[in-house]
Amino acid sequence: MASAQFTALANNDLKEIRDYIALDKPKVASNYLVKLKQKFDLLANSPALGTQRDEYYGLYKFPVDDYLIFYRPSKTGVEIIRILHGNRDIITILNLDE
Repeated sequence: MASAQFTALANNDLKEIRDYIALDKPKVASNYLVKLKQKFDLLANSPALGTQRDEYYGLYKFPVDDYLIFYRPSKTGVEIIRILHGNRDIITILNLDE
Protein backbone atom coordinates (compact mmCIF):
# COMPACT_ATOMS: atom_id res chain seq x y z
CA MET A 1 0.00 0.00 0.00
CA ALA A 2 1.23 3.47 -0.89
CA SER A 3 2.02 5.97 1.85
CA ALA A 4 2.60 9.66 2.39
CA GLN A 5 5.97 10.74 3.76
CA PHE A 6 6.33 14.22 5.27
CA THR A 7 9.14 16.74 5.28
CA ALA A 8 9.95 18.44 8.57
CA LEU A 9 8.36 21.61 7.18
CA ALA A 10 5.16 19.77 6.32
CA ASN A 11 4.98 18.33 9.84
CA ASN A 12 5.46 21.84 11.20
CA ASP A 13 2.70 23.12 8.90
CA LEU A 14 0.31 20.50 10.29
CA LYS A 15 1.09 21.55 13.86
CA GLU A 16 0.55 25.22 12.99
CA ILE A 17 -2.77 24.47 11.27
CA ARG A 18 -3.94 22.42 14.25
CA ASP A 19 -2.87 25.06 16.77
CA TYR A 20 -4.42 27.93 14.82
CA ILE A 21 -7.81 26.24 14.42
CA ALA A 22 -7.73 24.96 18.01
CA LEU A 23 -7.49 28.50 19.38
CA ASP A 24 -11.22 28.85 18.85
CA LYS A 25 -12.43 25.34 17.99
CA PRO A 26 -10.42 22.40 19.38
CA LYS A 27 -12.85 19.74 18.09
CA VAL A 28 -12.83 21.28 14.61
CA ALA A 29 -9.02 21.21 14.64
CA SER A 30 -8.98 17.47 15.35
CA ASN A 31 -11.58 16.79 12.67
CA TYR A 32 -9.67 18.87 10.13
CA LEU A 33 -6.47 16.92 10.71
CA VAL A 34 -8.43 13.71 10.11
CA LYS A 35 -9.73 15.20 6.86
CA LEU A 36 -6.19 16.14 5.77
CA LYS A 37 -4.95 12.62 6.59
CA GLN A 38 -7.64 11.18 4.35
CA LYS A 39 -6.46 13.44 1.53
CA PHE A 40 -2.82 12.43 2.09
CA ASP A 41 -3.82 8.77 1.80
CA LEU A 42 -5.85 9.52 -1.32
CA LEU A 43 -2.89 11.29 -2.93
CA ALA A 44 -0.49 8.51 -1.94
CA ASN A 45 -2.65 6.04 -3.85
CA SER A 46 -3.48 8.41 -6.73
CA PRO A 47 -0.69 10.98 -7.10
CA ALA A 48 -2.02 12.24 -10.44
CA LEU A 49 -5.08 13.77 -8.72
CA GLY A 50 -3.16 16.97 -8.09
CA THR A 51 -1.98 19.49 -10.65
CA GLN A 52 1.72 19.81 -11.40
CA ARG A 53 2.71 23.45 -11.58
CA ASP A 54 5.91 24.93 -13.01
CA GLU A 55 5.52 28.10 -10.94
CA TYR A 56 5.67 25.90 -7.84
CA TYR A 57 8.98 24.40 -8.88
CA GLY A 58 7.34 21.39 -10.49
CA LEU A 59 5.52 20.34 -7.32
CA TYR A 60 1.99 19.05 -7.46
CA LYS A 61 -0.72 20.92 -5.60
CA PHE A 62 -4.02 19.67 -4.27
CA PRO A 63 -6.60 21.92 -2.60
CA VAL A 64 -8.36 21.06 0.64
CA ASP A 65 -10.71 23.88 1.59
CA ASP A 66 -8.52 26.99 2.08
CA TYR A 67 -5.28 25.00 2.22
CA LEU A 68 -3.03 23.64 -0.52
CA ILE A 69 -1.06 20.43 -0.21
CA PHE A 70 2.22 20.60 -2.12
CA TYR A 71 3.76 17.23 -2.88
CA ARG A 72 5.75 15.13 -5.29
CA PRO A 73 5.12 11.54 -6.27
CA SER A 74 7.61 9.00 -4.94
CA LYS A 75 8.24 5.30 -5.44
CA THR A 76 6.23 4.50 -2.32
CA GLY A 77 3.41 7.06 -2.74
CA VAL A 78 3.94 10.78 -2.24
CA GLU A 79 6.24 13.10 -0.34
CA ILE A 80 4.31 15.94 1.26
CA ILE A 81 6.46 19.05 1.01
CA ARG A 82 4.23 21.75 2.53
CA ILE A 83 0.61 22.40 3.54
CA LEU A 84 -0.07 26.12 3.16
CA HIS A 85 -3.06 28.43 3.34
CA GLY A 86 -3.98 29.60 -0.15
CA ASN A 87 -3.76 33.29 0.83
CA ARG A 88 -0.07 33.08 1.66
CA ASP A 89 2.75 34.09 -0.70
CA ILE A 90 3.27 30.53 -1.89
CA ILE A 91 6.05 31.17 -4.40
CA THR A 92 8.17 33.08 -1.88
CA ILE A 93 7.62 30.45 0.82
CA LEU A 94 8.51 27.56 -1.49
CA ASN A 95 11.55 29.45 -2.82
CA LEU A 96 12.90 29.94 0.71
CA ASP A 97 12.70 26.20 1.30
CA GLU A 98 15.19 25.36 -1.43
